[in-house]
Amino acid sequence: MDKFTSMLGLCRKAGKLAAGRDAVAAALRKGQARLVFLTSDASPRHRREIGAADPDAPCVALGCDMKDLSPVFGKACCVFAVTDEHFASRLGELATEYTDNKTE
Repeated sequence: MDKFTSMLGLCRKAGKLAAGRDAVAAALRKGQARLVFLTSDASPRHRREIGAADPDAPCVALGCDMKDLSPVFGKACCVFAVTDEHFASRLGELATEYTDNKTE
């Protein structure tokens, strides 16, 4: 397991991760979401709904699809948000590396 998915798993276990469209939209409306991730196979509808919940939310498009991350969540999930500033900062750094590594 790479660093990104390991950190994502820690974030989930710490209760600092909202997974799924409804949970992410709720976190955005409450101002709790620090960073939103969308997998490459997130539908345009998901993207619109997340954008409507908070147009200024920082979003990162990952170079992987939801089946690559399903072991972390235990289910298929194409959108998730980190609600902790420190996790968000580190996952943002690792996501860049993860996306770069996936496209090479």
